[in-house]
Amino acid sequence: MSAAKNKIDRRKFVYSIGMLTVALPLGVSAFDGFSSKGSEFKFLLLGDIHFDRIDHHDMEYVRTVFGEGDEVQVKNYSRITKDNLPVLIQRVKKVGSTLNADFYLQLGDFVEGLCGSEELASRQVLDFISFIKGYQLRRPFFVIKGNHDITGVGASSAYKKVVQSWQSDQQQQSLNSANATFVHKSVRFILFDGYTPSQSLSWLKEVLAVNTEKIIFFCIHQPVVPFSARANWHVFAKPDQRKEREELINLLGEHRVIVLCGHLHKTSILTRTTTKGKFVQVCTGSVIESLDAPIRDHLQGIEHYGTELLGLEPKFSPSTYEERKDNLEIEKPFIDYFEHADFMGYSSISVIDSKVEMAVYQNANEEPWKKFNLSDLLGK
Repeated sequence: MSAAKNKIDRRKFVYSIGMLTVALPLGVSAFDGFSSKGSEFKFLLLGDIHFDRIDHHDMEYVRTVFGEGDEVQVKNYSRITKDNLPVLIQRVKKVGSTLNADFYLQLGDFVEGLCGSEELASRQVLDFISFIKGYQLRRPFFVIKGNHDITGVGASSAYKKVVQSWQSDQQQQSLNSANATFVHKSVRFILFDGYTPSQSLSWLKEVLAVNTEKIIFFCIHQPVVPFSARANWHVFAKPDQRKEREELINLLGEHRVIVLCGHLHKTSILTRTTTKGKFVQVCTGSVIESLDAPIRDHLQGIEHYGTELLGLEPKFSPSTYEERKDNLEIEKPFIDYFEHADFMGYSSISVIDSKVEMAVYQNANEEPWKKFNLSDLLGK
């Protein structure tokens, strides 16, 4: 191939997964027909949902393979799905309509998983899709891969067959993995598969190598930076993954990304410095235990980041205490903004004049709990 033919045209947005490459005009999304006018836009953000119904499961399989704790969890998530999730989605729809949001983004664990067969896993996902369609959001609904979405017999296969097909339709571009990227109004969105991390990291480097956008949202299920008692639940958390973790962190800092994550069922905002630059990490969860659930453990200030966080869940995994303590102590010198609160809800994010602002909502409330200027947190 000649050098001229091999040269990347930077006027194009390149979306690449494995052997698949699709080009779109720079700054134009495949779903622009749904979007608001002008260069500004808004979107609604949801964390873990764990959509569930008892009939999605072979309960004997759940008891035998996962144990009594997960059986209780399935019953609890089924209750939340029936009683509270409809209220949340109706509220999110109302706020999205008021803001004229361009799309909805969900950060993984949109279903509970643990079904027991591919047939049941497919039914669970299809029921979730039908549930969302029933609200007539009239905007695309994007999801990324969470651990529960691929947990249980047949779940990974159902994800590839059902979820990727659905998401291809939502993004209007062909997907052959859970990694995806698009540009919307000169803002890059990267949907990262944290459960094939090494493969995804190679793909990420290719995406960022040709990126020309100044605002980048890096969307992943697991946190990149630990921030709670479960300080071993982040991506590349294992000791033998430290090299890959350092590479990822420096990439995110170099490109000054905004990380959007879930997984921990908490609300958190922090900034993390690297040798290449700084990035912001936002965590949210959307499993509404009760519509009037209180806010607990609200901590603000970098003095609260560290081993103090382990005391928030003193009974969690005693055997990994030292590992989690070390992880937090290693991170502490690089944290220069930290806020944590134990509650779930949803968020709205606005991109206005190259600035990114976020409003965080408690439970299914209509008024924000707090607002953040994410661009200010990134600094100049």
